[in-house]
Amino acid sequence: MTESELSQQVEWFHEFAKQSVEQLVLQATEENRRLFVQYVCTCLPNHSPPEGQSSEEFARTVVELRENERQWNQALMSVLIKADDLYKAQEWQSAVTKLKSFAQSCPWKRFEEIAIDQACNYKPQ
Repeated sequence: MTESELSQQVEWFHEFAKQSVEQLVLQATEENRRLFVQYVCTCLPNHSPPEGQSSEEFARTVVELRENERQWNQALMSVLIKADDLYKAQEWQSAVTKLKSFAQSCPWKRFEEIAIDQACNYKPQ
């Protein structure tokens, strides 16, 4: 999958998940379910996509997954700031360890990759 295709999937999910639960229930079409499964498989590769859900369950899953993504994004921002502070304090190995630890625990592929990329940027000063 190209970066452009991934960006399109993320944009689709974020726009889709902005709807209320009631609206999502009405949008639980085969096409939206297919796109959602594709998104989950791409962005959460170690998790099975939800299948066979009622429209109400599907809507709740979309909302819950978006909230989970938001929380992991906030956690990533926090660990990036902490790692940068460690790096500036000449503790580059601690910064790398913190980022790698986050990457190992994060289920979101994009956030994991960001943490690993940043860890690779830190070198002894």
